Amino acid sequence: MLAIIDRRAPPEAILNLMKHADAVFQFESDGITFNSISCHPDIFIYQDEYNLIIAPNAPLQLLEFLNVRMVKYIFGKKKVEENFENSVLYNCFSTDHYFFHKAGFTDPSIIKLNRHKEFINLPQAYTRCSLTHLGNNRFITSDKGIEKKLIQKGLECYYFPPEQISIIDHKNGFLGGTNGLCGNTLFFIGNIDLHKQGLSLRSYIENSGIEIVSLSNSLLYDGGGIIFIDEKRNTAALTI
Repeated sequence: MLAIIDRRAPPEAILNLMKHADAVFQFESDGITFNSISCHPDIFIYQDEYNLIIAPNAPLQLLEFLNVRMVKYIFGKKKVEENFENSVLYNCFSTDHYFFHKAGFTDPSIIKLNRHKEFINLPQAYTRCSLTHLGNNRFITSDKGIEKKLIQKGLECYYFPPEQISIIDHKNGFLGGTNGLCGNTLFFIGNIDLHKQGLSLRSYIENSGIEIVSLSNSLLYDGGGIIFIDEKRNTAALTI
């Protein structure tokens, strides 16, 4: 199992992640997009169960990391840039039946890949930053607009306030950016029990059949999530 994490995440979190993954890539970029999200893998990488789509101007070090390990991927059509519209292109999310993003803000290659799924138009274009799927149509989010939209669609959604979620250059981060799901284990960059509503969130997640691993003994850190890649299941986006 490979893992990709923000280079600026707490060192303790990175070291502990190395105990669970075969290789860890510490992601960073410079001069491409906003500083606050410049090291966030989910700004440059779209992932679903079988596919990886990567921004064409993603750092070469990331491509080298994937190429050496023979991970299959394709490039998206548009570059990530330092403006809102082009910083959210790959920050979308999908399940077997649904595709989640804000209409008009998605890279065309991702739209084509998910054309057979029901599109759920969300008010938040930083979708993957804001949303975590626990399976069985159960989600957690730190965005009230997303919570409302998912409940309207008949999906179960737990709201977790963004206060006490740290992020570089901003007051609060997003919940989705603090974690990554690997199998039935949800890894957090930080310790959810330190949050004022952490115990309630822990209960909801564990009642969903998901195990929790807190990678560091600090407040939750929004680093654009943790992207796990199972080399054995990676098949590339062959349907485009």
